[in-house]
This record gives sequence, C-alpha cells and structure tokens, in this order.
Amino acid sequence: MTKKEENVQEAKRSKVFVRRGRQAVERLAADAFAPAAARHGSTAHFSVSFAPSLGADGATIADAILATCEADCTTLQSYFGGITPAQLPFHIHITGGSTGASHATCEATALQIGARSAPGVDTPFMRQLVIAEEDEVFMANFGHGWDCGASNGEGLSRVLANDMVPGAEPADFVSAPVWLDTPGRPDFVNQTDPTDTNYVSIGCSALFLNWLRFQLSFSWSQIISAGTPALAGTYTNLTGKKDALQQFKALLQKHFPEGTPSGLTTDNPFPLAG
Repeated sequence: MTKKEENVQEAKRSKVFVRRGRQAVERLAADAFAPAAARHGSTAHFSVSFAPSLGADGATIADAILATCEADCTTLQSYFGGITPAQLPFHIHITGGSTGASHATCEATALQIGARSAPGVDTPFMRQLVIAEEDEVFMANFGHGWDCGASNGEGLSRVLANDMVPGAEPADFVSAPVWLDTPGRPDFVNQTDPTDTNYVSIGCSALFLNWLRFQLSFSWSQIISAGTPALAGTYTNLTGKKDALQQFKALLQKHFPEGTPSGLTTDNPFPLAG
C-alpha cells in the first residue's frame, strides 16, 4: 500500500465532522502537526497551531479559538456531569482543509480543523468544529451509550456545537433536511447507524435530540445522562414512555409532510406548535 493509500485509509477510520457528500476529511501532507515550538498559543487545557500555508488567516482563526476554548470546555463539562477527559490538553491544529474536522479516535485529543470548510475566515464555524470534535472526547470519557462514530453520538456532537454557537453551520453541513426529504424517513431512533458520515441517520439523530431539548424541554445534562446506545432508550429513560418514534414523527409530519420538500435550512426547527 502506498503512503497516499495509507492516508486515505487513516482518514476513513478517523472520527469526523464531515461535509455532506464526503466520507472522510482530507489529509494534507503540508499540514502535519507543528512541533511544540511552532504552536501559536495555549491555555490551561488547549494548545493551538496552524498550517504555515494559512498565513494571517491561520493566526486569526487560532486567536478566535484561544479566546473561547476554555469557556466552551467549561460548558461541556457542565453537560457531561463535571468530568474532565483523560489525555488533556487538547491539541488543535488548523489545516488548509475544506471538508470539516477530525480526530483519530473518539478519545483522541489531537483535533484537526479545516480552515477552508466555510467561505472566507469563518471563525464562528471554526469554533463549532472545535466544540463538535471536543465534545466527542467528552462522550468517550462519559459513556452512557454515546458513540462518536455512530449516528447517536455524531448527532449529539453537532447539536451541542450548534446550540453553543447558533447559526454558524454552512448549508452543506446541515443534516436535518436530508432525513426529512428521504422517502420513508428511516428509523434511526430505535436503531443506531454505525457510522458518522451518513447524513440521513445524522439528520434523524440531530432532529431527535433537538426535539428532546427544545420541544420536550429536557436539559442537555438530562439528555446526556439518560443516554443509551439507541435514542429510543434515551427517550424512555427521560419520560418513562416507549413511543419515541411515533411521537417524534407525528409532530414532524404535521409541519413537514412526507413527500413534500421540507425547505428546512437548520438542524433545529423546534419548538413547533402542537
């Protein structure tokens, strides 16, 4: 196997927040992690570097991340029962990539963030990408069935990032309308898809978790603590009921009838009337 083929296989195994239509985040040879002496800056729990090819844009994004990363980490700690992940600090490397963000495993604290994943210098979305990969590390340390490489965990990583930095996600990273506009709206509530790149299952998960949070009014801490390997079990732990899919789909059918393009441009349309 050539080095290029090895890089492709590594990219496919990584845990990702990837652009719609892609199966992996690209690896750029020139964007290897910078040595410690070349790090742009650090905080108590983070070290941030960027690819030299990014120039001033890399510095701008790095500074924006350094300004918010500790506060965002504290927020995530509050959601995940106050835990502190093992293997800290987080090492954030901003690459010239355009397809999203990744880390090697759910536990891995070395995070690659693609600076060109949105037009221009989009620091709010860069912050979202950091949060989404960071909260997967929290999931891995917390347990309760949250799997960052499966649809339930990928959905959770995205909704937390979207809630903490509202409205920053570019259109081709939004997942909810993909599930709504898929014939039959497959059931990824009672079953969990073992991948983090299928926008149909991610869209179902993101919608369901936002339904729990913003329609049924459970807090993120309650939802995360109630976690099981399938979203239906999380709902049962929260409500004592076993009609998760029925209630979820019935409400969405009223507002986004199957067979009609949803027109949704966000992962969170809630709360909805009725």
